[in-house]
Amino acid sequence: MTISSVKTGEDSYNVALSNFPISAARVLMAGGPILSPNVAQNTIDYVVTATTGNAVDFGDLTTARQGLTATSSITRALFVGGNSSNVIDYVTIATTGNAADFGDTSVTRSNLGGCGSNVRGLFGGGYASDRSNVIDYVTIASTGNATDFGDLTVSRYTHAACSSPSRAVWGGGNGPTTRSNVLDYVTIATTGNAADFGDLASSREWNSGGSSNTRGLWGGGDTGSFTNNIEYITIASTGNGTTFGTLTVSRAYLSATGSDTRTLFSGGSNGSTYQNTIDYVTTASTGNATDFGDMTQARAIGTSTSNYHGGIDRGQLQFIETTNPHTEASQGVAVFAGGRASGSNQNVIDYVDISSLGNAADFGDLSSSRQNPAGCASTTRGLIGGGYTNDYINVIEYITMATSGNAVDFGDLLVKNYALGALSNSTRGVFGGGDENGTVSNTMQYVTIASTGNATDFGDLTQVKYGAMGLASPTRGVFGGGITTSNVHVNTIEYITIASTGNGTDFGDLTTVSYNPGTGASNTRGIFAGGATAPNVYRNVLDYITIASTGNATDFGDLLAATFGPVGGSSKIRAIFGGGYTTAEQNVIQYVTIASTGNATDFGDLTRSTYLHSGFSSSHGGL
Repeated sequence: MTISSVKTGEDSYNVALSNFPISAARVLMAGGPILSPNVAQNTIDYVVTATTGNAVDFGDLTTARQGLTATSSITRALFVGGNSSNVIDYVTIATTGNAADFGDTSVTRSNLGGCGSNVRGLFGGGYASDRSNVIDYVTIASTGNATDFGDLTVSRYTHAACSSPSRAVWGGGNGPTTRSNVLDYVTIATTGNAADFGDLASSREWNSGGSSNTRGLWGGGDTGSFTNNIEYITIASTGNGTTFGTLTVSRAYLSATGSDTRTLFSGGSNGSTYQNTIDYVTTASTGNATDFGDMTQARAIGTSTSNYHGGIDRGQLQFIETTNPHTEASQGVAVFAGGRASGSNQNVIDYVDISSLGNAADFGDLSSSRQNPAGCASTTRGLIGGGYTNDYINVIEYITMATSGNAVDFGDLLVKNYALGALSNSTRGVFGGGDENGTVSNTMQYVTIASTGNATDFGDLTQVKYGAMGLASPTRGVFGGGITTSNVHVNTIEYITIASTGNGTDFGDLTTVSYNPGTGASNTRGIFAGGATAPNVYRNVLDYITIASTGNATDFGDLLAATFGPVGGSSKIRAIFGGGYTTAEQNVIQYVTIASTGNATDFGDLTRSTYLHSGFSSSHGGL
């Protein structure tokens, strides 16, 4: 699957389509009290929208609370307010784990309504000492406190919200003196007060709202009694709600979120018991809800959101779905090739889908067993260059990322070369440094990935070195670490402009010297992982840099163990590192979320234990 950068709203926002195709889209359900004891929870559950089944634990909110709301971008979910709180938490949807602090709302309140686009989250109304008409907003990709947006037409709480990519709509609630049927809306990319949209068919509070790009649905609530009614609106127009169908259980205090294909209604209470029910409807049709599965706990007054809700602009998601198992996961495929284990060189090629967690599978074989080749890739083709068999080699081979199979001859490097680094953008692969038949080199050379043929001189690194590993944004390539002559380990980072030719330029330094670190990158941030600081002395340090700038690396966190050569591959969201050497060759794959900081987490295992291998992916930061 092709990973694209798109522009949405008022901001340029590099979007890694971490949870597509739609079959991988997630709904997160958070907070709310359970019946016994009747206290708020910090639980976050999730389900995958295209399936049916019970929810699975995702992690925890920073604080237990009820009456909160939520919204999300493709990559991040925000959980907002509750228990007269101003707290905003966030999680990265593609991973599981506990929420982190994002900032605060402009006004402390609970029982508010949240929605938004891929860029902005909007939070309207709610209750503190009285009903509120406040709308505030945040930019989801950043962190920080909310800013005033404007006012709702009516002060109210216990209402629901939904959105298209351009409009946010709030409906129902309690206010200013009784249950409301008011629908009002704003244009998300602007600021200002809400305008009248129309009326729901019935006045209701404690209801829920979800949407596709075009249609908003309101379900359940308290109309004077608990209702199972669902109604809908067309978001781009104005007008009153229309009957859609019914929920499987009449209830209020529930939550909802949607996609083009399905809207899910979760939890709630029918007055006597709390519900763990998850229902769904087909958003574009009308009709009654169907049972989806159960939440991990029966609870009410919680919230839910999805990374494929109506505010995500489908027209801006430039991706191509295939049925091939290597490209179905939209974060792309990471490939690990060659290496050494138990005193022997290897020809094995493994792969994993980066958006999943699990063990690697066999992809095919290199033409010969080799250690310390270099790897780089476009979205469609991966290259493996150089290395050592029984001698130094100059062979470049390639694989087609979307299909399993053995590597095929591509051409030759300028000379036989071992322990060189590599990086690429979508069109050009660059190999740098290495050990050329016993002589440490500063040569950089490049190939055009879509063609076949021999490498061409690019320029020179700032130092002769081998074991300097590469990463890239679409415009800039970076080499970090390595060993110079006399076995001197270095912390040097340098950069090139990939589309041109020329010599490397000083970027800054890693936090420590490192030979053969693993690397991964998004469009904006590069990560160096582990490596050796001296012969047989390994490090567990994860460093990061901002690729478009220059400067020294910053501590990111730690690997699971001090590891030499934990070879990397990445999407725009995750960097994964496979294999390497600790006290012996490893088969462990571990990952981090690139936009955050923190320690690595176990991903799964390679098909074999190995080190001195190469890695690359179809969705890295250079694409």
